[in-house]
Amino acid sequence: MIAGHWEVVVVGGRIAGASTAWALAPYAERVLVVDASRASTFWPQQSTWDRTGNLAWSELGLLDTVLACGAPRTYGDTYRVGDDVVEREYPREDEYSYRMSVSREVLDPALLTAAQSRGNVTVLRPAKARDIAIDDGRVRGVTIQHGGIDSEVTCDLLILADGRLSRNAERVGATAYRVVESPWFALLAYYENLPLPTDRSYFSLQDRSVLISTPCGDKQWCIALDLHQSLIDEIGQHPVRSYDRMVRADPRLGPAIVAGRRTTSIGGAGRMRMMRRPMSGPGWCLVGDTGYHLDPVTAQGTRAALVTARILRDRIAAAGRVSGADLTGLTDERDAALEEDWAYTEQIVAPGQS
Repeated sequence: MIAGHWEVVVVGGRIAGASTAWALAPYAERVLVVDASRASTFWPQQSTWDRTGNLAWSELGLLDTVLACGAPRTYGDTYRVGDDVVEREYPREDEYSYRMSVSREVLDPALLTAAQSRGNVTVLRPAKARDIAIDDGRVRGVTIQHGGIDSEVTCDLLILADGRLSRNAERVGATAYRVVESPWFALLAYYENLPLPTDRSYFSLQDRSVLISTPCGDKQWCIALDLHQSLIDEIGQHPVRSYDRMVRADPRLGPAIVAGRRTTSIGGAGRMRMMRRPMSGPGWCLVGDTGYHLDPVTAQGTRAALVTARILRDRIAAAGRVSGADLTGLTDERDAALEEDWAYTEQIVAPGQS
């Protein structure tokens, strides 16, 4: 039964939404996760993180779930700039010093399953939030469409984790207060049986492009390409064609893909915007890209999503219950925690801007 009262309703069931549902379950009687995607959807997205990401997963109690996804841990990389190649090793000062990359089609369902294992988390998929009930300036509930039927539910806290293009964020009045246009276009595809190391990544930085190969599963690799818009305009061809040409021309990846096989289409996105929205308001909270979107060119988005989930969890844990938590000041706390990630990404996206 969907209709009725839920202490927490989470709109969006991917990294940020699923992780937040997991994290808040101990402080709520009932948590509802509403996710619009279907199980068969192909997401041309990859989740990548290093030591700081491993620590963030651990702080939420989800590191074992992530490791069970089967992606190998990488302890070094081959770094190519122009024709110069350097072999780098990651410092192993503690157990978290490794890098991981996991397909979102593997990671996100694993996180949803973990959230459901709490026992008081219900997932509706595919389903969407059609409207938000606001009374006296405070969110009171949501109209949810599932299986062609609309159901009205009430909640103590509505969490929006439905991405950077969220219309629901605008509905609750969470207007972006910091926006940076990105000139980068991100593309990727997945491959299998490549004759490449399973414990190392590969980075090739060339003129206005970054080519990356990372092992992400059993005999599986993700090959990603970031293209600057000025290079796209100069070449004058569709980015997907540039992806195929540049991968084949790379001295390391070209021979590898001939020996292996591409298992997905080439997908991606461009003309994205880095963006900050307020994190919380009366009866609502934004986590992940919905409230804080970092351009994927620096691969900081996963950690940013986990940091926002952890900040919200800690505030609610201090109160002991969702309904008794004071969520004021979360925006400043989040921005301070992620300032280094924002500054680093903005330097890459918009050099010379502040």
